[in-house]
Amino acid sequence: MARILIIDDDPDLLEMIKLLIERRRGHEAVLSADGESGVQKALEQPPDLAIVDVMMPGMTGYDVCRRLREAPETASIPILVLTARGQPVDREAALQAGADEHMAKPVTMTDLMEKIDGMLAEHSAAARPHTIAMASLKGGVGVTTLAANAAATLSRAGARAICLVDLCPSSGHLALHFGHRPRPDWSKLMREDVIDAQAVDALLLEVSAGLHLLASPIVPPVERALRRPTVKALLEILEERFDLVIVDTPSILNEATTTVLDLSSDTWLIVTADPAAVQTTFGTVRALGERAKGFPVILNEVTSTQRTSPDAIERVLKRPLAGTVPFDPDQAKALAQGKPLALHRPDAPLAKAMEELTNELI
Repeated sequence: MARILIIDDDPDLLEMIKLLIERRRGHEAVLSADGESGVQKALEQPPDLAIVDVMMPGMTGYDVCRRLREAPETASIPILVLTARGQPVDREAALQAGADEHMAKPVTMTDLMEKIDGMLAEHSAAARPHTIAMASLKGGVGVTTLAANAAATLSRAGARAICLVDLCPSSGHLALHFGHRPRPDWSKLMREDVIDAQAVDALLLEVSAGLHLLASPIVPPVERALRRPTVKALLEILEERFDLVIVDTPSILNEATTTVLDLSSDTWLIVTADPAAVQTTFGTVRALGERAKGFPVILNEVTSTQRTSPDAIERVLKRPLAGTVPFDPDQAKALAQGKPLALHRPDAPLAKAMEELTNELI
């Protein structure tokens, strides 16, 4: 059941839509006869969808859209502008104000309900937790660099809540990319039979506004390892809290890695032009079989000279490259300073490439 806010100064239309969505779909309808009170109701208890008229006394529907988009509580809710103004210029004005859809009155209740159903379904799909695994079974190909910069790119773009997870069992380096000491870390989770949200929250580092990190321990655990139930519970907890989780996976097909690959929404396979890295990626794809069928392969150019051409890599792997991250001489300095290029130098070649990749793949 969805909570739908309807803002319109026509009382008859308000009641008609209320009956429609409550009786036919079982949704909850919240009514408002003016823009100011409608915005207030939305901020007090954000709806799952807002239907907004344009021509109202006081605050117009366009102003309502702008106010809802400006407030963090309502910035991502779907907004349908339902108005008697039905010209193309009116639709454009509604979209520019922040609406997702525009419908012109008069409208049949069947068409309106179909539009509401579609917008709710689309929003529900977009709102599902998203976990991306960054993977390579060959060390030194820059998986950690790309994971850090992908998260930094999305954080700079305004993604609301992102968590980076460094699952490297041999002293990972994600925290260093942000100039932080990797403390606390996930090693405490290995000693717990059951983990909960409070325990996980205590281990998170906030490395940037809206961007958190679960670090790998400095001292590699020798006698213990992350087991599937722990990793599964960890991802479930993080997906409840964050809009996006990016996992820097170990460069070995251990239990933690296979669990992440099984549960992630997407997996990026990272390869360099080094023949050894290409061979390892080929073996990884063969080992994972059908599981790896939809994994995009990203070429990370870690040096200024490439030993294997992109065409040759595609022929070996029998799949196209989903993107290329060019060599950036400033990356070494960025790591030493603890300042990801995507966050502090968005004009850098690596940062621009990460922006293109995240726009296309996430």
